[in-house]
Amino acid sequence: MRDLYLIDGYNVIFWVPGEYSTSDLESSRKKLMDRLQDYGAHRDVEIIVVFDGQGESKKVRIDTVTPLFHIVFTPRHMTADSYIEKESYKRRDEFRHVYVVTSDGSEQNVALGNGAFRIPVNELIKQLDNDKKEQHIVIRNNNNSNLRSELGRTLPKDVVDKLNRLRQG
Repeated sequence: MRDLYLIDGYNVIFWVPGEYSTSDLESSRKKLMDRLQDYGAHRDVEIIVVFDGQGESKKVRIDTVTPLFHIVFTPRHMTADSYIEKESYKRRDEFRHVYVVTSDGSEQNVALGNGAFRIPVNELIKQLDNDKKEQHIVIRNNNNSNLRSELGRTLPKDVVDKLNRLRQG
């Protein structure tokens, strides 16, 4: 069983204004979703990012980006909080752990009552940053251990020294 993260998207964007622009919500949503999708794929967790509804829609819109990454836009009169509260209760038996990511205190309390764990937004940002650092370390280590096969790496030092003297003339 894998874990499920239910994330209040706008709560994250507005909680960390230095990280995400509050004046350009479209690019902020895109940046957040890219980071979360990368994190979810690397950690093998399912992620549902929920944004408060806008416009005249009367139905929940769910965009499934991958089988483990979903974006939800609630209907106009439904908040992301209420959607997350229902999902955390409804889906608690489908996952090993359900995590609710928000810094909204009342939503955190409802999530705890539903058996979910709460993650404050600043803790999620730390997790995303640490995961990215781990990925860079793995990539760097793998690149160093998979160096190209070059002739200079296999020659004895005295031969390399002679070749260098010949080159310098």
